[in-house]
Amino acid sequence: MKCPRTGSTLTVVKVGGIEVEVSQACGGIFFDNLELSKFNSKTQVRGEALAKHVRQFNTHLLDENERIKCPKCIDTVMMRRYYSLLNVVEIDECPGCGGIWLDTGELDKIHNNELSDAELARLRMNLIDQTTSPNINVTPKYQLNSISKGNSLDAVFEIVTAIFD
Repeated sequence: MKCPRTGSTLTVVKVGGIEVEVSQACGGIFFDNLELSKFNSKTQVRGEALAKHVRQFNTHLLDENERIKCPKCIDTVMMRRYYSLLNVVEIDECPGCGGIWLDTGELDKIHNNELSDAELARLRMNLIDQTTSPNINVTPKYQLNSISKGNSLDAVFEIVTAIFD
């Protein structure tokens, strides 16, 4: 596979029994689908070992916002999205294979923005508060329980009449 940033050949690195592809030219990492979850915590030995390994290749990229193609699905452009609800680290994800490309330093950013259990609970409660369902008041003529208990065909006509009045 080729690095989507530099075009150089990616090197396979085995960390904790899991193989990932690393660009020695730019310090980027390609994770197959669901592999990033095995490296996303700095408390995991595997995550810290990989972060330490790629720091030696850390170089400045010309334009991190430039859309890149998936190293695995050669003709597929990767989507940019935030890694977590904190909207701190933007990653590239392939809509085809689910692979994830982390640019140089992004694994360290993920580790540095890791939340404690208490912080996660607080964030969860804030999100629930922000997404409470709106209170929708419906006028009585649109409520289904106000329709007479007659024939169901009569009920349909009553609803249609109420909508177009």
